[in-house]
Amino acid sequence: MAEERELVAGVIQLANLLMKHLAPVFDKSNVTPQQWAVLATIGDEPMNQVEIARRLAVSKQNMTGMMSRLEQLGFIERSGDPDDLRASRVQLTRRGRALIDKHAPAYAEWQKELGHDIAERDLQMMTKLINRLIARLEQRSFR
Repeated sequence: MAEERELVAGVIQLANLLMKHLAPVFDKSNVTPQQWAVLATIGDEPMNQVEIARRLAVSKQNMTGMMSRLEQLGFIERSGDPDDLRASRVQLTRRGRALIDKHAPAYAEWQKELGHDIAERDLQMMTKLINRLIARLEQRSFR
């Protein structure tokens, strides 16, 4: 029987395992799962860097480091934000778009395999519960 975990410890362990098992999908392109999440969040339209950090629930400082690395790799480019002179807008380069296009099928297949022996209804319920927990944490500050 699987070991029982309390909620927070289980979610942290799950996140760590997801990153560990997802990393090989992107190894050849020299990006981490976290960097992939940033690139996938940016998508086709330039985005404000602060908005990307908010969507991924990471600190501005952490996001700045990730952006610098992605820019060094040639996957993104930053420019001034005409709506906020203190902020920068980020967009994918051709190389970044090519990376997304190349790895999207493998990522989708990985996700499909991950849930392969779990009922679709259970996956949908889990997704809804995760989204509710995220929304709750975003609305409140816990001590």
